[in-house]
Amino acid sequence: MKHQNDLFDLIQSMSKSEKRYFSLDAKKSGRSSSRYLDLFKAINRMEAYEEEKLQQKFGNSLPTDKHYLYNAILKSMRDYNSSKSKAARIKEMLLDAKYLYKRGLYHQSEERLGQAKALARDLDDQLALLEISREQLNYVWTMKQGDYGSQIEDLLADKDEYIHHINEELRYLSLAYKIQVAKEQHQATDRKASSAAYAEQLQAQSAPLPSTAHAQRRFLQSHALLNDLIGDVEQANTYYAKMVEWWDEYPHIKDEEYNRYLADAFNLLHASYSQKKYDQFEQLLTKIQQEEAGSYHDQVLVFKQLTNYQLLYHINLGIEEGYERLLQRVEEGIATYKLNPVSQLIIAFNVTVLLLILEQHKECRSWADKVLQHYNRKVESEQFRLATLLIRLMATYSLDDIDEFDSGLRALQRSIRQQKTETPTRFFRACSSYLRKLYDQPAGNRRSIMEEFSSLIGQYKTDPPERIPLGLDDLVLNWLESRQTSKPLRLVFRDQAKKSN
Repeated sequence: MKHQNDLFDLIQSMSKSEKRYFSLDAKKSGRSSSRYLDLFKAINRMEAYEEEKLQQKFGNSLPTDKHYLYNAILKSMRDYNSSKSKAARIKEMLLDAKYLYKRGLYHQSEERLGQAKALARDLDDQLALLEISREQLNYVWTMKQGDYGSQIEDLLADKDEYIHHINEELRYLSLAYKIQVAKEQHQATDRKASSAAYAEQLQAQSAPLPSTAHAQRRFLQSHALLNDLIGDVEQANTYYAKMVEWWDEYPHIKDEEYNRYLADAFNLLHASYSQKKYDQFEQLLTKIQQEEAGSYHDQVLVFKQLTNYQLLYHINLGIEEGYERLLQRVEEGIATYKLNPVSQLIIAFNVTVLLLILEQHKECRSWADKVLQHYNRKVESEQFRLATLLIRLMATYSLDDIDEFDSGLRALQRSIRQQKTETPTRFFRACSSYLRKLYDQPAGNRRSIMEEFSSLIGQYKTDPPERIPLGLDDLVLNWLESRQTSKPLRLVFRDQAKKSN
């Protein structure tokens, strides 16, 4: 452990079943482990790490106890995950084979290597196959049975093939990393020159599709990233889609590395959403939902990512159908999974926006209150607070609740005055001022004020351009159009999505 809170972070990352397994594992060790289990429980109860409290309870031996506990957890988690992971079993079988070899039990060692080799082939694990090949060479050399010279020649040929495959995969991996760095660091003017060099390297290496599974994935990844770099979003999308298809062609690898599959699937989901390829987006959403994420951490990732994408999908297309089931899944997921405070805040805020768009104004205010009183207090984001107060005020305006409107307006204005960061307040000041004007006017006199309000927001977007947070400018403009045209807000959003498609 390098940092004081490493142990705390490790324990907080564990699922309930992992913590239960470790606790039972520690109890099996007898009385000597009880103090470490007490330390584990004490840290597990903490919402934020407090070294001083632990020092008071566990005394000067705390650093030693923490170090022991950290290693004990990792050892226990290796045991916990070994039955679920083929990669872990390969490593264990290799250790078994080496132990048996040292004890002179050569046939048993060779049998164990054969089992490990079968699993390594399932995973296309060329590094493991190379190590297994080395141990098999030791066995053949020691036993010298039959035509062992031919056996050695075959194993050496296998060794050369594994090394070739490893080098091939690493070449594409290196290229993918370099393109990613160029994509993040280079200015747009530099991208053309750098992309030409990478395209030349990729072309030189990519005559046929690589023969091994992992090299194929890195090949596809390099092409996807290169097309991202040069701005060819259609081709990038094509390669991201091929990467997702690749995982389905290798189910053993997908099961073993499901978190990496999810990373590729979410890259495609993001590309589909950004390019407004909504058919592809919806198909991929359904596909991921129907799959069974194995580990708790994969389940958390799926819930977090899919929930936000589903909410954004409903928001931008004004989809009302199924929103109640979606909100139920949100509440169940937040209660079930241990999300970090920022993730909780983003999900709850998106729910609030969706409810305003669907004109479920009472529910919108209720969720806005949850954001303000619970989720945002953990994060203390001024832009989320201002945005939520504004959305709540718009919902209250639609409910025509004068007492709540006055209270909500004062809360927004007070929050604007207390602003400390660089979140632009000009937009929020204008919104509070015009909402006050609109509320005070009879319905027949509001059109000219709405037009003036819309024109002003349009100016903020373009002259000079002001970065208005969280898409609030479009939300307010669409809300004003809805009130001017008497068209449901969700249909205004749907029309906007069609125009931009």
